[in-house]
Amino acid sequence: MDVMKSWVKATIMSVFSLASIFVAQTVFAASNPIGQAYSDLGSSGVYRPTPVKANTTTSFDIFLKPHNFQEFFQQAMDVNTPDNLQFKNYLTPSDIQSKYGQPSTVTNSWKAYLKKHHLRTLVYDNGIQLTVTGKVKYIDKTFHVNMNTATYHSNPLQFGSKKPNIPSKLANTVWTVLGMTDHNRNYVMPNSNMPLVKKGNDYSFSGFTNRFVNQYDVQPLYDQGMTGKGQTIGIIAFGNIKKSNAYHFWKHENASTDMHRLTTKVVPGDMYKGNLVSLNEGETTMDVEYAGSVAPQANVRIYWIRSPYPTVMNMINAYATALNENKASSLSTSWGLFGSSYLNLLVKHKVLSSKYLDVLNFVLAQAAIQGVSSFVASGDTGALNFDVKGISGNHLLMDRSINGNLPFDANPWITSTGGTTLPFDGNLPTKGNEKSLGKVTISSERSWGTDYIWPLIGNPDRLAQVPDRIDGLLRGSGGGFNKLTSTPTYQQGVPGVNTFNARNYVSSLNQFVLGAPLVHGTDSGRNYPDVSADADPETGYKVYYKKDGIQWPPSGGTSIVAPQYAAMAAVINSQPGRARMGFWNAQIYQLAQKSDSPFHPLNATTDNSNLYYTGQPGTVYNQASGLGTTDFSKLAEDYK
Repeated sequence: MDVMKSWVKATIMSVFSLASIFVAQTVFAASNPIGQAYSDLGSSGVYRPTPVKANTTTSFDIFLKPHNFQEFFQQAMDVNTPDNLQFKNYLTPSDIQSKYGQPSTVTNSWKAYLKKHHLRTLVYDNGIQLTVTGKVKYIDKTFHVNMNTATYHSNPLQFGSKKPNIPSKLANTVWTVLGMTDHNRNYVMPNSNMPLVKKGNDYSFSGFTNRFVNQYDVQPLYDQGMTGKGQTIGIIAFGNIKKSNAYHFWKHENASTDMHRLTTKVVPGDMYKGNLVSLNEGETTMDVEYAGSVAPQANVRIYWIRSPYPTVMNMINAYATALNENKASSLSTSWGLFGSSYLNLLVKHKVLSSKYLDVLNFVLAQAAIQGVSSFVASGDTGALNFDVKGISGNHLLMDRSINGNLPFDANPWITSTGGTTLPFDGNLPTKGNEKSLGKVTISSERSWGTDYIWPLIGNPDRLAQVPDRIDGLLRGSGGGFNKLTSTPTYQQGVPGVNTFNARNYVSSLNQFVLGAPLVHGTDSGRNYPDVSADADPETGYKVYYKKDGIQWPPSGGTSIVAPQYAAMAAVINSQPGRARMGFWNAQIYQLAQKSDSPFHPLNATTDNSNLYYTGQPGTVYNQASGLGTTDFSKLAEDYK
């Protein structure tokens, strides 16, 4: 697994790999290591696309106009809402085409037209999406464009100085296009190339699958024979794995080692920096191992995008591929698309469609309408997301703010999983070559935020001894408000939603603040996360990831929460006679308001933050940990 140095090392968890294996990093070889560490939090190098040549084979997507657009989203909610007449009347992709997509006459005409121009077309069953693949020279000729300089225009099919000569009966069916401009040098991506694993580091508080199982009342479901058998968990991944690692882990955890339970589906799409694609990805390894151990008899299917970094097109294609197969009853994602400030920068430079959010919402709502339970990690930078303020040469200029909107990680059509810290008592770190920071005592489960470590730093001289840990001391569970959308109906009126308690734990200069007063306020939008579980690497998990002399490195972050929740959806779905759980959010906010709720909110206002938001006593929701932790045995009993 690769992570970026400085700010990217801290934020890559919420940007691309939302959490990973946490290890100490090498001390910066600088005369002022603290200054260097803080300076690096404010900018990032960038990757620019490698120019494509005439005979390079590449791909892009054409999205056709859906019919009854608003009705589609309403039905996605209706089929997941108890007492609604449409409840559990899930649709297949073909059903979606019949009701909302373009007819086969249109998709077949597109396919035939593109074939005449030497381009292959994958038509998705929903009648909305086409993935087009071919040599650059044929794409350039067909669309009157140079893919290396392509930009968006008002015409959805125009990317050069003149419009392509595409028959109007086809052109008029187009909603937007994604991927055509991904080779333009203005389509920049943050630089990520630092090694993950460092020898000799460990956390004695790390555990295995039973940590999650025991903490969140899973064992009674196993005792009833609910093990995920007959279900498939989909893992969205931007790197492949060595399957032997997963099977070794599953054997260690007494999960099924049936050689047919783990499969990989390659996702069609473009390759961004293909030379950096990992075949032994630490994040994917962690997700697969824990999905397959929490649901010990479920199948696990990796939807692998052969690109190291998510573009909007590649992320959407991963979901579209999984939904088109309709095999997985739950999906987990530990990668993100970064915040809207970065994506809007690409829109401003005309290398990303302004309709990207509408398309993303549509695809994620398609999961809901098909009865697929989708989970995404909420991020590991706490409430303070990184905003891209601009680009200077080959550097993105960054700022940390509670106002950073996340169009994917906090999407209203996906269940966002936050993180907690389990009780523990001991010295940090407990092993390795670093000096101990001191003793920490956590008496009860709390929202994950590293503010509990800050008193051990004490003064600048102490901090100067561990400058490489500065980024790690500014981590926590992602959570807050996504103002790209109004508050979803399932959150409206829920006690704690759109109100908050908070403390300014981090100054405007990224300095630690001790003893900050409690503040109260209101806000709006999609509140996130929805649910939480143990994610703090100090109380995290061990992964079998044999690399560079290490076999069992520790892991944590909210991205280990998402696959375990997806696994629990598979476990509950495996109960005989049960229909797919579907989109969780439509039900869980109702269940959380009952007197005997399966959710346990973490509502303390002290020792319970994600570096800004705290709990709200007397409510069922707070932005540090959502509805809180889950009693899965109770959830299985109450969930309709």
